[in-house]
Amino acid sequence: MALEPEIANLVNDFIATGRPSSRGQTFEERRAGYVASTALAGDIEKRVNIKDVIIDNISLRIVAPLNKDKMLPTIIYYHGGCFVSGGFSTHDNQLRQLSFLSGCRVIAVQYRLAPEHVYPAAHDDAEKRR
Repeated sequence: MALEPEIANLVNDFIATGRPSSRGQTFEERRAGYVASTALAGDIEKRVNIKDVIIDNISLRIVAPLNKDKMLPTIIYYHGGCFVSGGFSTHDNQLRQLSFLSGCRVIAVQYRLAPEHVYPAAHDDAEKRR
């Protein structure tokens, strides 16, 4: 199945930067590659407010469009990374763009990552915040 042109361009840019496939990588290599991929996220969206909070030992990032009413629709966001990589630093601009472009408040959960925290730690963190 063919990729949409914009996605194909993104994949080609990623390959052109010399990023290897994550198959066969250690989780440390995978995390480093994930951080490196943030260069593809584009210009940082600045038209948002960001607040980091900790509730019940779980870090949350709350992102909301500037100058918006306090009563906004809310999106709960669990970052990608196959439960071994990712977090606020790797998904910062995605959170910003999602909030600004949707006009919604976004609450991102920094769940615990494997292998340091075994299954079902990430699921427990997500369930705790529902």
